[in-house]
Amino acid sequence: MNHRVVSPLSHRAAEAQRQCRGGRHRSFATRRPAALATAALLLSLCLPAQEASAESVVLRAMRDELARSTEELKLAQMDKPYFLAYRIDDSTVLDAEARFGALTSALTNRSRLLSVEVRVGDASLDNTNFLPIQTWGSPLTRSFGLPLEDDYQEIRRQIWLATDLAYKHALETFAKKRAALQTNTREEVPDFTTEQPHTSHSEALAEQPSIDEVKPLVQDLAALFKEMPAIHESAVGARVVNVHSRYVNSEGTSFTQSQPTASLRVLAKTQAPDGTVLQDFELFYERSWQDLPGREALERSVRSMGASLAARREAEFVELYNGPVLFEGQAAAALFAQVIAPRLLAVRVPISDQRLRGYAASLRNPFVDKIGARVLPRSLDVRDDPTIDHNDAGPLLGGYAVDGDGVPAQETTLIERGVLRTLLAARNPSTGITTSTGNQRGEMLMPSNLLVSTERGLSSDAMREELMALVAERDAEFGIVVRRLGLPFAKIDGSDRPSSGRGEIAIERLTRAYKVYADGREEPIRKAELSGFGEASFRDIVAVSQAVSNHTLELFLTSAYALRQASARYGTTPGRTLVSLSIPDLLFEEASVRKPPGNVPRPPLAAHPFFE
Repeated sequence: MNHRVVSPLSHRAAEAQRQCRGGRHRSFATRRPAALATAALLLSLCLPAQEASAESVVLRAMRDELARSTEELKLAQMDKPYFLAYRIDDSTVLDAEARFGALTSALTNRSRLLSVEVRVGDASLDNTNFLPIQTWGSPLTRSFGLPLEDDYQEIRRQIWLATDLAYKHALETFAKKRAALQTNTREEVPDFTTEQPHTSHSEALAEQPSIDEVKPLVQDLAALFKEMPAIHESAVGARVVNVHSRYVNSEGTSFTQSQPTASLRVLAKTQAPDGTVLQDFELFYERSWQDLPGREALERSVRSMGASLAARREAEFVELYNGPVLFEGQAAAALFAQVIAPRLLAVRVPISDQRLRGYAASLRNPFVDKIGARVLPRSLDVRDDPTIDHNDAGPLLGGYAVDGDGVPAQETTLIERGVLRTLLAARNPSTGITTSTGNQRGEMLMPSNLLVSTERGLSSDAMREELMALVAERDAEFGIVVRRLGLPFAKIDGSDRPSSGRGEIAIERLTRAYKVYADGREEPIRKAELSGFGEASFRDIVAVSQAVSNHTLELFLTSAYALRQASARYGTTPGRTLVSLSIPDLLFEEASVRKPPGNVPRPPLAAHPFFE
């Protein structure tokens, strides 16, 4: 193809730079409409003097290669790209883990990864929203590593090679999609939205602490489990991440943005005398290592978690319970995140190869057809707001200035008085959603800060009274309160998976659940899970608390693999997207709780070696 490894900028790009230096870049605004996209790109080369002097070698290489590719990238008799975008993520990741006081890993890793987006065709029909049969080497598994040094020529060379591969892959995918359309019907929805070019730049943040500063805390917290003979396995891990992203596209959008996070995870696992596997966890997320709770508070949390897990070993099961259930704090947030949050995304069913049509159809979001319908009680509102970093309940970590497509962050009202008004969207529209809400986060469409609010909340005491009133109406012996719900990533291992029937949402196990009696007594339940629970259950919430609490978690989407496969992005970028939820406690009038079905493994034959 006519695309050399190193070449000067195209004549238009060079002319743009000359006009920039001469202060005449505004003349591009007078070009004909057909040339506006190219003009926007060229204008993005015209940096203010202050920005130009501080611009990194990396960003300059991205801009220069983008300008050249926009002009020259085309195979004979084939479609020319109508959209190009480059994203480079500089990541510094610090990881440390200890078990029972012994350090098991400690490392610091730096990487610089490139992601390329190439679209061929046009905005109405292009190479995206198609699910082909993939093989190894697809965008899902390929990673484009760049040199860590700011070597302008080598970075441009690597971008050139990646662009070449991405373009050829886009052409191949587009050909397969056109063939599939011969036997597929297609929604009359374009494949790409139109957005205004936007520029946003922020400085890279200072480095986080060294690994030597983190190791002692991790080891000391892990050593606390030496005092807990009931705990068979445990792990304490710290992860400090700083991702500095650079992005440019052929429409003239560009941004730089940093996303630092610091997390501490404490995981524990044991078995009851009958072999039932029991797990629990404590998770802490902040923007910086210094903002995490102090050592004394962390030690209290670890000891409390260990005591709770030990108590569950001797607790009874609930074979089957049908009645009111109160979800408090973390349990309310995790339940909402696992059941409702994925439904708030404007995910369209991709066109697919004939062998994958059944799988593609399973990705359909039922809320796409419920806009204008009631999905929650009339007392509840839900907003997504990436523009804030805290509220009265504390910090919120899901925010950002621009999303992964360079679309400015914006508040979106999703549910108003229980009625679904719209869905969160990126630049791949779906039925009824024609513009982006600015929620492309890395490789996936995701919420940011989800805020669930009400004007009719009850006090904590009133919530408990309402629960017990519903129990009394049924002449039941007890009600159930859930204070912790499992999370997919908060496990020692993945063996303890939730069970679900055909078509049901696989909700994680009730990690901390209690029987509540009329006299105020509480008894822990050994292990339980929800049965037949889904998004329709949320319409029957009978009360919510006045107070809200904030919780940050890693949102897990079961459709992530397929949706990534159907996108135009070539090359992987850092994952682990954090979503914050601000939510009241939730009281359901009717829920089914049961003992998890299936066999259990035998417990260890010998005693814990620390306590022989």
